[in-house]
Amino acid sequence: METVTIHPAEAYLRNEQNPTSLYVRIGGQRRRLFINRDENIIGIIAPRKRKRGHVFTDWTSIEKIYYPSHDQEANTDRKLILKYQKLARLATHTNDWLRTIADADLDKSLYENHITTGTRIDGKCIGLATIEKYCGTTEMYLFRQAMKNKKSFSTCRFDFCGYDGTLWCEPRDNGDMAAGFSKEYRNCGNGYYYLLINDEYMIGYDID
Repeated sequence: METVTIHPAEAYLRNEQNPTSLYVRIGGQRRRLFINRDENIIGIIAPRKRKRGHVFTDWTSIEKIYYPSHDQEANTDRKLILKYQKLARLATHTNDWLRTIADADLDKSLYENHITTGTRIDGKCIGLATIEKYCGTTEMYLFRQAMKNKKSFSTCRFDFCGYDGTLWCEPRDNGDMAAGFSKEYRNCGNGYYYLLINDEYMIGYDID
């Protein structure tokens, strides 16, 4: 039986502990590979494009891999923490999680600061305006009113881009408010979890 050897660049991208993109040299040019781990597809950004690309399978064409350095990774962590802090400053509610963000150590990662569980949705935002398109105007109004009045609220599951979406909020004993959004696989208790970072955005927290 023939043994299949995975290319180092593919192995890097398929490792969920690594970033979702990687620069390589192909035909003497620096090109960016990326992976959609939800769809298990690896692609390559088209020349002179920032986001558009196509499925990539020609691993033998790779001449060199530009692995990110420790300094690059540290800079990425710092940028993510600053992003969370910038968004959190716009919040009109507060809770322990938001206070943790405000006091975060810029020399540590989101995971090390206990801001996220360290997944590929770190820093990914979903706007309440986008969620409203799927849950409906009434449900979003009830959610916002519950946040304002510090009451518990949760929607029933609703269709969100092929997932089961749930929007919720609940008060804490000290007067804080916590709120979040989950998009879970159909009829399943596993998926992607976001927390309300300010009045208009949810941001990535955990994958289960």
